Amino acid sequence: MKKNMILKVAAVITMLTLALVITVVPGTALAAITGVTITPGVGQSYTIPVGGTVDLTATLSGTPDTLPVAYTWAAPTGGSNISFSATDAATTTVTGVTPGTTATVQVTANETGVGSFNSTAITITVTAMTISDTAITLDGGSSKTLTVGNVASGSTTTWTSSRDAVATVNSSGLVQAVGAGTATITATNGTQSKTCTVTVNPIITINPTSQNITAANTPGSIQLTVQYGGDLIGTASTISWGNSNSTAGSLTVAPTSFTTSGTSLVATATFLSNSTGVNASTTITATIAGSGTYTASKTSTVNVRTARYLTIEGDTALNKSDRYGDYTVTLHEANGDVVNDDTSTVHWSWSSSYLSLSSASLNDSRAVMTDGVGKIQLYARYNTSSSGTRVYAWINSDSGNKVYSTVVITGLSSLPQTGQDMTLVYVLGGTAAALLAAAGVWYGIRKKRTVA
Repeated sequence: MKKNMILKVAAVITMLTLALVITVVPGTALAAITGVTITPGVGQSYTIPVGGTVDLTATLSGTPDTLPVAYTWAAPTGGSNISFSATDAATTTVTGVTPGTTATVQVTANETGVGSFNSTAITITVTAMTISDTAITLDGGSSKTLTVGNVASGSTTTWTSSRDAVATVNSSGLVQAVGAGTATITATNGTQSKTCTVTVNPIITINPTSQNITAANTPGSIQLTVQYGGDLIGTASTISWGNSNSTAGSLTVAPTSFTTSGTSLVATATFLSNSTGVNASTTITATIAGSGTYTASKTSTVNVRTARYLTIEGDTALNKSDRYGDYTVTLHEANGDVVNDDTSTVHWSWSSSYLSLSSASLNDSRAVMTDGVGKIQLYARYNTSSSGTRVYAWINSDSGNKVYSTVVITGLSSLPQTGQDMTLVYVLGGTAAALLAAAGVWYGIRKKRTVA
């Protein structure tokens, strides 16, 4: 009995062992590799420039039953956009070939002699070369450095200029403006190139920009100078001069061409003040006609000051955040000195549709001139048009020599009108008209009652 029991147990163990051999061992032998992944080198990316590289390593999951494991690298799509250093090793280096493209990189791991394999894939992006600026504008004599991006580390970029007479560039991409005109800067790296259009402006000055002439029949010089004229302004360029107010005086010398002074072009005009000694101001405009359709203008203000004159200063822009404007009128001697005047009376006017007195208490002394200076404070009520409105000032009865400051008001409600310069005369006139209208209505009512 006992012997039979032992035989039965042995039979069961034998059957279980056979079942394990049949079901488990063969399965393990056929599927020991459970997966494969791709990892890039430390600090590397799947995005690379042309000529740039990324090291890819196939890493297995599971333990292969048979060795060696065969690896196969391929690019099912976009294969021509990259290249492999090896296609049959666990590690390969991928190099970017075609800019602005992508490629699918796939690796397959296969156990030798078993026929079981695993594969995975990633996407490689090959970026195109870039340049920091595609167009820049420089004044003559200035410079700017251009840079390129998405190029392989350690690669060489070559820089060239289409017009060295306009702009030069060195091996580091430093662009130097040499003369007025346009040049194309080209950066080349391997098979790629990028361009930047450089526009160089000449430096044109007029000197002085403002001057006072304090005697009748007195000349003043105005010099027009061009530096870095380049392709746009040369000795063949012409100049025309304009005088906005002949009452102030006239241009007695107005050269129509330049002379050379070192590396600059120069033209000097002469303005002669009027013979009557009347105060007046004028704007002298010098207009250059360069090559092609190029033109440029500069202005100079000439003030003929043979007698005392006024100036006004104040806020030129008011808005919701700053609605208070302060204005100062100053009386000057002909030579520009401030007159020590405490006896003159200052008169003010403004476009009351847009402005009003800020407060009576702050402006009680607005008619008073102290040490040649008078002041007023106004409050912005409505928006002006883009041309703004004016604040006028004059002293005593000399309203013919009033001065003004232009004020532009924004950010407030708008009036459906442009506004007019208004003084107390207009205000009183309006009030009188309103009273007359009211009197007429009253008279009509009284007459109707009398007839009834």
